[in-house]
Amino acid sequence: MRILPLLAAMTAAPGIVQDVGAQASGAAQPATRRARITGRVLDAASGQPVQGANVQIVGTSVAATTNEDGRFAIPSAPVGVYSVEARRIGFGNSVRENVRLVADSVVTLTFELTVNPLRLNEMVVSASLDPTSGRKTPYTVDKITSENMPVAPTTSAAGALIGKVAGATIIQASGAPGSGVFVQLRSPVSQFNSTSPLYVVDGVFLNSTQAVTTQDIESMDIASIEVIKGAAAASLYGSRAASGVISITTNRGKNLALGQTQFTVRNEMGTDQIAKNLEKPRAHQYLVNAQGQYVNAQGAVVGRNQRVVQPSGIMENAYIDPLFDHVDQFFRPGTFNTQTLTLQQNSASTNFNLSYTRNQQPGVVENSNGFLRQSIRLNVDHRLRDALQVGMSVSHTRGTEDPSQISFSDLYRMNPDVDLRRPDPSGLSEYIIIPDSTETRTNPLYRQGFNDNITQRMRTLLNVNASYRPYSWVSFDGFASYDRGDRQVTNYTPRGLINLNGEGTTLGSLVIDDDDVDGINAQGGVSFIKPFGGLTTRLAFRGEMQREQNPFLQTSGTDFTISGVKNMNVARTKNVSSSYTDRRTNAGFVNLGLDYNGKYVGDVLYRREGSSLFGPENRWNTFYRASAAWLISEEGWWNIPALSLFKLRYNIGTAGTRPGFADQYAALGIDGTGAVTRQALGNPFLRPEIATEQEYGMDVIFKNRVQWSLVFVDVVAKDNLIGMPAPGLTGFNTVELNSGKVTGNTIETTVQAQLLNNPKGLQWDVLFTADKRRNFVSEFPRTCYTDGSFYRCQGNRLGTFWGNRHVRDKASLPAVHANNQGAFDINDEGYVVPVGAGNTWRDGKAKNLWGSTVNIDGRSYAWGRPIFEIDPVTGQRWYGQIGDGNPDLQFGFGNTFRYKGFRLYALFNGQLGGDIYNQVKQTLYATNDHMDVDQTGKAEETKKPTAYYSTSLADGNNNYGQIFVEDGTYARLAEFTLGYLFDARQHTWLRRTGASRMQLDLVGRNLLTFTKYSGLNPQSGPFTARVDNTVYPLLRTWTMAATLNF
Repeated sequence: MRILPLLAAMTAAPGIVQDVGAQASGAAQPATRRARITGRVLDAASGQPVQGANVQIVGTSVAATTNEDGRFAIPSAPVGVYSVEARRIGFGNSVRENVRLVADSVVTLTFELTVNPLRLNEMVVSASLDPTSGRKTPYTVDKITSENMPVAPTTSAAGALIGKVAGATIIQASGAPGSGVFVQLRSPVSQFNSTSPLYVVDGVFLNSTQAVTTQDIESMDIASIEVIKGAAAASLYGSRAASGVISITTNRGKNLALGQTQFTVRNEMGTDQIAKNLEKPRAHQYLVNAQGQYVNAQGAVVGRNQRVVQPSGIMENAYIDPLFDHVDQFFRPGTFNTQTLTLQQNSASTNFNLSYTRNQQPGVVENSNGFLRQSIRLNVDHRLRDALQVGMSVSHTRGTEDPSQISFSDLYRMNPDVDLRRPDPSGLSEYIIIPDSTETRTNPLYRQGFNDNITQRMRTLLNVNASYRPYSWVSFDGFASYDRGDRQVTNYTPRGLINLNGEGTTLGSLVIDDDDVDGINAQGGVSFIKPFGGLTTRLAFRGEMQREQNPFLQTSGTDFTISGVKNMNVARTKNVSSSYTDRRTNAGFVNLGLDYNGKYVGDVLYRREGSSLFGPENRWNTFYRASAAWLISEEGWWNIPALSLFKLRYNIGTAGTRPGFADQYAALGIDGTGAVTRQALGNPFLRPEIATEQEYGMDVIFKNRVQWSLVFVDVVAKDNLIGMPAPGLTGFNTVELNSGKVTGNTIETTVQAQLLNNPKGLQWDVLFTADKRRNFVSEFPRTCYTDGSFYRCQGNRLGTFWGNRHVRDKASLPAVHANNQGAFDINDEGYVVPVGAGNTWRDGKAKNLWGSTVNIDGRSYAWGRPIFEIDPVTGQRWYGQIGDGNPDLQFGFGNTFRYKGFRLYALFNGQLGGDIYNQVKQTLYATNDHMDVDQTGKAEETKKPTAYYSTSLADGNNNYGQIFVEDGTYARLAEFTLGYLFDARQHTWLRRTGASRMQLDLVGRNLLTFTKYSGLNPQSGPFTARVDNTVYPLLRTWTMAATLNF
């Protein structure tokens, strides 16, 4: 008989929707003394009421919805200390913390919602055991909501962070469909191990051994991303978090108004094109007659195979038409399309989100299907009663990747008079296999279709969770999660194809890699919250269990008996290899949070963790965090009302990087004779690498419209794992030891502002992020050595380039030439070149000196060509640091304009300073395929032969040289959107379709890059080796997106 009182309450307060679920559940229980909450929700910019906002007591099912006046009432609220949250679609959430609800009393609250909320006003949940307002967190956690991500990344969800988070380096080195991004948070903390962050999706810790793990996260499902950038804030996660944590939360239907159901259809379609091309030489260095035909030394016309290089070796003779654009022949505009269906509901007891997305990106390479991913996700939260809530998140993703097979450097090295699309005269192939008879380079079009290389992925994520709060001061919660990844790579070459060198045919081969990863993670614990006067304490205890298993199986077969049958049964020779790894972790941790009158905030965390990856003699290790914040603006003496927040904070903590699976075990091998060989000596004393980070921060909010955060971070990562020579008596080669150290520091700043927000509907929001970081190898207790472009040695900086350099100052010539420097000259490119007595660098062609040698002080040099600097101590080529890939400043700059239904958004990201090693240029120099080698149009005295570039500058592409280090400064228009929102309340034609809203957007990705860098991509990676190679080019994407809400 509770219906009549309920109707009476609704009649007394028309337009106010009350917590029906809470009152109904109370019907079966004895009457308890409750509190009452009333108030209003307003637009922070205009002061106007916000209708349809949902106001909820966090952690309970008790909620209400505002009426047309923005008013709400919760007549029956539980007694205790709670956080109360107001939210509405299109606005940022607003939270009032530590609201004390007393029996038989009324609390009145006023919430102000902003269209583009400041990050410090958001609740963050990933760095602590309880949700905390960004205003009060004593450490840095950047939260990016879907409102801040109007342009969804194409494949990798981590790409959504580009330009939006200070201290985060996001490098998209390749434009290949399905490719991921390199992510580096702050400065690196390991010399050899991975410095990628830990990824968490809806409470599921993604498996550490899964290849390209973010490829399986559908970006259209993302509600928010929290970025925990350093070891101090990430200490909660222990030995997997020294490089930070990226925690992704997907949509759950919570942002809908109470009682609302919404069905959404979104379709995005457009085109992909390569963002940049390299100009090719249009001339050659071979002898020709007046008609441009190839001739021999006697002047007789010869074929292409008999052509000879002219004596000067200068590339100045034009090719005869027709000429071909190989980039145009090989690449084609691709299509991009994504379809999403979403069903959401938010009721008094249940909210859910069900979504399906199909993402297809064929790419721009012919005869490649690119990347296809389909995903389905279901998130459900259910409140059984006020004190008990349960939730579930489950997703299943299937993807297919058809990667490009070619060497892109070969594409750029084809001579312009070669037709890649010329049919094969034998008829055995669609295109000629070796298109240039003077080279053995395979036609990229033939290579692309030569074999069938397919990667198929399946990924299932599951999380179930529950929380029980029997009293206002205590709660119990727990979750269990599962991550299953199946990845199969199939590489098939049919029998009977012509080999890539154009000779003979293939026997046929099939290689299948089955790489499966099973991961489980479970946590459970209890939290207490208790006020003692002005001091509010939160104390939480947790236990954790993790396990990750990775069985791997490779089967291969060769010499097929039947052509065209893709089956291992028809292979005459078969091989099978397999491996299995099992990683286990148990941990317990405690977290104490303190808040005194909203002015002084403290946080202490202690974690004890044991892992099977640690050596048996050091199986358990400890991680900790201690943090404090002072909200000066809450002091009674604060008299700057315009600064609604002024906070100082400090944080110190530790997190780790785990050893590899095999590092603690002895590794044996078998040589060609079948004898057992000793390789790596196991180490039972291995510990995780420990990063200790200190963070000093300041947060300011001006008039609730401008937020400024400034952070300085200092990190020391000790016990770096380094492969050291094993003691000779053991018979092993190497052993992993905790013996290295890396130090680093980062300065980062974030400015977020609502520059304009007036009642006429014009709004202007700005986001600016910037950071500068430095790192040093503080300890490297082994012999220094060259590792690619880096020289591993104590005192060096990760990300620097090491190599040779040419003489650019006569004072740098060998001492033997001290009295004969006049035999050298400095040419127009700034190089010291040997010319001999009475000559200048301009005389090469006039005096026919190119190709000759000159003897100076008993040393022979190629005339007029640059020479490498010699180290006077060693007598060998000078070797040292030639560049530094660490930028002086990284930045992101985003602007969002709104006017009524219109929205214009543009995001730039880039860097100032920092070098890029242009290996593309070096490769093309070495093979005479770079535009610099083309001498047409140059003055006769400045023309140089091909050997000047290929041998003297590029060094045959054998060593790293300073000449190819370039300034990596750039600014890129990474994201762009222009759209309009149609509201059915204003457009009757839309209302007739049954839709409530329709959003149309023109979307652009990677549109423009402003840089002086001459290569393909100044954003090359990874972070510790900024080397630009010839990989799948970056793509420029234009699409149209339509979103319908019903």
